[in-house]
Amino acid sequence: MTVKSEHSRSKILSAALAVLESDGARALTLDKVAFKAEVSKGGLTHHFKSKQELLLGVFDLVVHSMKSRTEALLLEEPDEGVPGRFTRAYIRANLECIQSGEAESMRALLEMLVTEPQIAALRRSDILGLHERLESDGLNPIHALALASASDGCWTDVLLGFCDSSDPRIALVHEHLIALSRVPMPLPEVSR
Repeated sequence: MTVKSEHSRSKILSAALAVLESDGARALTLDKVAFKAEVSKGGLTHHFKSKQELLLGVFDLVVHSMKSRTEALLLEEPDEGVPGRFTRAYIRANLECIQSGEAESMRALLEMLVTEPQIAALRRSDILGLHERLESDGLNPIHALALASASDGCWTDVLLGFCDSSDPRIALVHEHLIALSRVPMPLPEVSR
């Protein structure tokens, strides 16, 4: 893909995300996105043949952003021989997302997944991949998933308006989750 083509694609995805944030997934049309991106509809359909393809592109953009943030924080996470480095990086990435205001993009993503369930089905492997990374992070797998889910719950609270992103309790909850990631938890016994 050429630099110009990549720039156009990026511009279209940003416009689609803006339309999602302002109007919602149901109201998103290729015409609205083309207008917002200041490209012709033909220019848009050169990159994204359908609304579903465009929504998949937005999903991938948001997920890639979160993955990149997590990987960058993983590189900063000290290797002290304590399991849970990826889990802590993921928790920190969630907190950064909340505090930076990028949780608004997540609201659009969440709505898109609810109103367009086929998008979730097509990208289920992304979530399963995250769960695999958490479960193989050296912690009790259920403990790692519980910590990540609690962190995810914080941004969901912000998205739903239950609390403000600047609420100091959000950072305190994340500090607590990180501390809990350093506490060894026994593996659950397998019941027969």
